Amino acid sequence: MKDTKLILLLSAAALLAGCTTVREARRAQREDAERTVRWAETPFAAREGDLAMEELAAWARTNAPAVVQARQDVVQAQIALRSVKAAFIPVVDGSIAYTYASKNIDPHDTKWDGDGAWGGNVSLNWLLYDFGRTRASTRRAVAALAAADQAERAAENGAVYGVRAACFALRRAEELHRVAVETSESYRLHRDQTKDRFDVGAAMNYEVSKAEVDYQNALLSEISASNAVETARASLALALGLAESPRIALGDCSFPEMTNDVGALMAVAATNAPALAALRAAADAAKDYVDWTICDLYPNLSFRLSFDAKGDSSPLLWNYAAVPAVAQTLFSAGAKNRQIETAVAQLRAARSKLAEAEQQLFNQVLTATLSADRARKSLAVAEAALAASKENFDVVSSRYDVGKASALERTDAQVALSSAEAAVVTARYDLQDTQILLARLIGE
Repeated sequence: MKDTKLILLLSAAALLAGCTTVREARRAQREDAERTVRWAETPFAAREGDLAMEELAAWARTNAPAVVQARQDVVQAQIALRSVKAAFIPVVDGSIAYTYASKNIDPHDTKWDGDGAWGGNVSLNWLLYDFGRTRASTRRAVAALAAADQAERAAENGAVYGVRAACFALRRAEELHRVAVETSESYRLHRDQTKDRFDVGAAMNYEVSKAEVDYQNALLSEISASNAVETARASLALALGLAESPRIALGDCSFPEMTNDVGALMAVAATNAPALAALRAAADAAKDYVDWTICDLYPNLSFRLSFDAKGDSSPLLWNYAAVPAVAQTLFSAGAKNRQIETAVAQLRAARSKLAEAEQQLFNQVLTATLSADRARKSLAVAEAALAASKENFDVVSSRYDVGKASALERTDAQVALSSAEAAVVTARYDLQDTQILLARLIGE
């Protein structure tokens, strides 16, 4: 009985070893943390006042669904690395059973007479040497983990960029809406003034009709601008990972200007851009896989030790066996050579992908810097045009009030002023968009 109890205790210990992992797995099943977050659950819902763009970006960096998924890819890569490192650790298996067998001879015998016996087995399997397979697999797993880390960084950068772009889009839409409101209000005042002038015989019926049409068109533009604000607000909510459109009041949305030196930007991107780093790690992993396929040409050296016990009384009958082994594929019709050739092809493809990504990144950085330079110049021109349009509108309005300018001239001056204001807003946020794009490209 002592032998039986020992076997039972060893089996129970083996089963309890995984309890912590199982509890964590059950907790993950019960919880639902990876779901769509409501705005009321965020730390911003109870806040009063405006929210800074970088606050929202920092929250998305941690909670965006793409970031959560990339983080779990890192966890899986870490587990894969631990699994590879465990290749040389002995594996112990065990079993216990109770067998009851009848000994009846006559099939018509209704008596159930038999014997019961306990049985158990414990075996140890130990890989002693594999001619470098595990070392190559470990290096490959390390490179895969590095690639997963960089993919997580890329997801974080993408989430931050998405929030920044959405914030600028919302600010742009809000300012264009403000211009549209001011324009419609100006047209409304002009319409009212024209009606008053018509009442005293200082304006024609045509002028009143035209002022009314201009005002109604301005109202349509205002409605479109208002709808653009709501659309931008929904885009910001999506960038934050929300399935609703809360009324987020944006505060500080400033972003520092980046340098326009393409060489300096590429120097930073060479070591900091996560997309390049991930592809570089993938190329390293492909190189290590070539090593593994070459090592797979050689045999495995292993050792097996087993202990068996059985019987129906104490002490149990027991036996053990020690088996050193060498395992090698003797013939595979060239499969292993083809495996090496495939690994080399994958290595060349991985290196080519890295080179292609470097070329594309240079092109994207160059294009972004050119767009930034154009936006800066456009902003300067738009601000100068706005100043001239304001002056022209004031002059034309004064001349119209005394009957020296026509209604058409006054309308043209108003349209020019509104277009100039919208052009300034567009140029300002075009410049901001290029700056956050450059920051994303170089990994900042």
